[in-house]
Amino acid sequence: MASRRLRQLRLSTIILFVLPVAILVLYPRVAEQGYLTYTLIVILAYSIIGFYYNVLLGNVGIPFLGPMVPYAVGGYTAGYLSLNGYNPLIGIVVGSFFAAGSGFAFSLLSNRVRGLYMALYSLVFTLFFHQLIVRSDIPALFHIFVGAIGQNNIPDITLGGFRWRLGDGVAYYYLGILLFVGSAIFLKILLDSRFGVAFKAVRDAEVYAASLGIGIFRVKVIAFLVSSFFIGLSGGFLTIFYQAIGPDILETSNMLLFFSMVVFGGLGTFFGPVVGAFILVPLNNYLTPYGAWRLFAWGLAILFVVLVAPEGAVGKAERLLRGRSIRGLIGSARAWTRTASGTSTS
Repeated sequence: MASRRLRQLRLSTIILFVLPVAILVLYPRVAEQGYLTYTLIVILAYSIIGFYYNVLLGNVGIPFLGPMVPYAVGGYTAGYLSLNGYNPLIGIVVGSFFAAGSGFAFSLLSNRVRGLYMALYSLVFTLFFHQLIVRSDIPALFHIFVGAIGQNNIPDITLGGFRWRLGDGVAYYYLGILLFVGSAIFLKILLDSRFGVAFKAVRDAEVYAASLGIGIFRVKVIAFLVSSFFIGLSGGFLTIFYQAIGPDILETSNMLLFFSMVVFGGLGTFFGPVVGAFILVPLNNYLTPYGAWRLFAWGLAILFVVLVAPEGAVGKAERLLRGRSIRGLIGSARAWTRTASGTSTS
């Protein structure tokens, strides 16, 4: 039985993770570079955001509506260091740690906030950070963030004497795959560890978890630290890829996109945010020219998922497959019962 489950686990891992990654790795060798490569790079980065935003929303159950803050911290830090002569790769790594620091600061400030108030608190936190960025009357802040203009002309990554250019997206594409795979493996290890068990315990029954000796505050701090680090990593990577970042990253539309990816794919599911990113990022690119209608579309998408499939696309698929398995077992049991009764009668 154990060996059979192990084989099933290996097969599902190959189908759901290894095979798609292999296709992504081989894609640049069989297709021309262009818009699709550019879109796939963004999808990979947004999948990382979805992975770790889902840790807060789905695995721990924290209604956090400020993922744009660690994204912006990671992006602005990477951009600032790159503009001041540091290798952009160093900027991405340092920006990730600064983003983790912003998550740690928020977890300390929101220690006693719960439920709806946590959602409102995180929105206020985002607005406060936005005001810090756009202020032009404070020289120190303007020197870092460049106000409403934002950072532009950020240098390309240079590695081993070779410069990665935006027009040649293959290097960024493979770096995106590397970051995506590394983030996914780390997340899987995290969720399968005792921290993953503690996350679910806090989500499902916080008071009961505390009575068992689980440190609620420590669990939430760890969740914010890890999630903010990887969201900032994605923000730094995309900033270097775009060669620019501005205060528009903190707009509500981006928060709705991140939120929709997780909800559409499935709260608390592992592959849900990836499915959400692969569907919603191209849709977002298509809707961008329509301005405010994009927000309307995100609202309809969230409403549709909540009403039709609150468990998300992946959660719905898992439930259907589980139901088929149960029905198959029931059918087999009935067939066995009829066979047994027929044998005893004869």
